[in-house]
Amino acid sequence: MPITIVLKIGGALITDKEKPFSLKYSVLHKISKELSQAYRRCNNRIIIVHGGGSYGHYVVKEHGDIHSMDSITQVIWFMRELNMIVTDMLNLYGLPALPMDTHAVFLRAENRLHGFKEPLMLMIDKGFVPVLYGDIIFSTQGETEILSGDEIAWYCASLFRPSRLLFATSVDGVFDKDPINRDAKLIPILKLSLLDSLYVKGARGIDVTGGMETKLLLGLRYMEKEDMDVYIFNGMRNGNIFQAICSEGIYGTRVVK
Repeated sequence: MPITIVLKIGGALITDKEKPFSLKYSVLHKISKELSQAYRRCNNRIIIVHGGGSYGHYVVKEHGDIHSMDSITQVIWFMRELNMIVTDMLNLYGLPALPMDTHAVFLRAENRLHGFKEPLMLMIDKGFVPVLYGDIIFSTQGETEILSGDEIAWYCASLFRPSRLLFATSVDGVFDKDPINRDAKLIPILKLSLLDSLYVKGARGIDVTGGMETKLLLGLRYMEKEDMDVYIFNGMRNGNIFQAICSEGIYGTRVVK
C-alpha cells in the first residue's frame, strides 16, 4: 500500500520560538489527539515531520555555526529531546509513533539529498508512524548542515508520492500581504510561479531555515507533478488537522506548481 499522507508540524506551532526550549503543551495535546483520531478513523498511512522550533533554532543561533563537535552534539541532543517529547505525546493518545533520527536517515551527496526509503517503508508496513524532524546531517564531502523539516517533508513527498502533503503551521496559510493587516487576504490557491509578488513571511521568532518563503521555494525543487495535493493551513484551529488528514475540507492555501 502507498503512503497517503506526509504531515509537517511546524516548530512554531508546538513551541514558542521566542523563548528557548519552550513547549506549547496544550497545542501538542490537541494535535496528538486529532492525529490519533484521524489515523484510526480514516485508515491513512502517515509520515510525520516536525520542525525545530525553540529547540534546534535557538541552539544553532547560540553557537553561531554547526561545524564544531560541540555545536553538532548540542543540536542533535536537543532536537532528539524534542522529538522524543513529540513522539511520547503521540503515543499517549494511541498513535503508534516511532522516533527516527534524521541524521541517521539522510545525507547530502553532490548537493542532492538522499534518504533511506526501505527502513521507513518497513516501519509503515508494520503499522507504525515514523516521526522525523529537522536536524543536522552529514555530507559525503565531510560537511555538516541543517536539514529543515520542510525539506524533509518535500523530499518524502517526492520519494513516496502520497496523495497529500500537509503543512500544519501557526498561520492560516499564505496571504497577499502581512496578515497583521486587516485587509490581508488569504490566498486559497497559490501558484509557485507567482511567489515574487506575494507576502511569504512566516511565524515570528528565530528561524535559521528560512520560514514560509523557503517552504514554498522548496516546492519549486521537489514538486515535479501535480498529482499530489499540497496544503498550508493553521494547525492551531480545532479540528483542522483531523479534517486535513481525513479529506473533510481544508481552510488554508493549496499550493500548485
